[in-house]
Amino acid sequence: KPLTRMTITRKISNTLSKPVILHYVLPVLMLYLTAGTVAQKYIGLFEATKMFFSSPILWVGFVPLPGLPLLIALIFLNLSFKLIFKSPWTLRNAGIILTHIGAMLLLIGGLFTALFSSEGYIDLSPTQQKMFVTDYHERAFAMLDEQGKEIQIFDHNDLSVGQTILIKNTPIKITILETCRNCKIENRTNANDQYSGMAQHMTLTNDALKTQDEDNMAGLTFRIKGSDHDGVFLVLENIPQLPEISIGDKSYQFALRKKQRKLPFSIELIEFKRDMHPGTTMAKSYQSRVRIHDGQAQWESLIKMNEPLRYKGYTFFQSSFIETPQGDISVLAVVWNAGRSFPYISGIAMCLGIIVHLFARRRTKRVKKREDAHVS
Repeated sequence: KPLTRMTITRKISNTLSKPVILHYVLPVLMLYLTAGTVAQKYIGLFEATKMFFSSPILWVGFVPLPGLPLLIALIFLNLSFKLIFKSPWTLRNAGIILTHIGAMLLLIGGLFTALFSSEGYIDLSPTQQKMFVTDYHERAFAMLDEQGKEIQIFDHNDLSVGQTILIKNTPIKITILETCRNCKIENRTNANDQYSGMAQHMTLTNDALKTQDEDNMAGLTFRIKGSDHDGVFLVLENIPQLPEISIGDKSYQFALRKKQRKLPFSIELIEFKRDMHPGTTMAKSYQSRVRIHDGQAQWESLIKMNEPLRYKGYTFFQSSFIETPQGDISVLAVVWNAGRSFPYISGIAMCLGIIVHLFARRRTKRVKKREDAHVS
């Protein structure tokens, strides 16, 4: 048995260290890149990115194919086994080993970025302070108290027709009746006394997704039991009229909105400025002076176009602004990239590897010339 295990281990290591794996996987990656780029025109950037570059499984009809994260993981395994079991660990080969490690770090960074990174935005008016980022794409179904604080939230994508969910620490039971990522609104013909608010007049069906995910309007129809006002309610994204119920002397609302992610600090807008092109109403540049509140520490920074603010793994870009009767609202794009530092570390390792390899080759040539001269 020990010999059999050793033989199996050797076969696995020999298979995974073969360069033929890389030769087959790289063309597949190029095919995914091409297909994902073309698909953006028809299904939009968000859906194409999720399908071809973020999902571990790529579904072609009913056929599952390995997604980009799995292919990157396979390349990483291939390089790891090649480095450990096939590369000679000598001083002469140090440059190649360093370059090899740099390439592996780059793959780890790409995998982290594909799986764990997120992006969103913060919209701030002067003196306003926020400590959460609003996601561009993900929606959440939330129960709110009288102060607008979230009692419990559910990922909208995880909700399905017929599903029953319970609200913790309350007698509320919710049954999902209709759900859609992009809703088509039709007149309801089966309304009765159980239907309240917009649900009395509207029914929701799935419509084709728009290429710009921000243009889709998500919706939800649900039945509530356990409150003082049981019934069927309807909620739509970005609609200020929210369904409201009461339990005893407390009232609650239900909202469907972009998912919010809490920051480990808060950001306050001190001042927003914009410069206009002469003789036009078109903005030439704009900037936000902000104050970061992190515990007892406070400090200010200026965010300009192409000059972002980076703090605790978050990057804040001056994205745009919104004109309102009350004044301009600054919109900051926020990116959290789990693999942000890997390209820098990888680049340093690969540069060092190339330099060490060149010096090692030069030294080898000198030694060879001395040996040839000695022999002659």
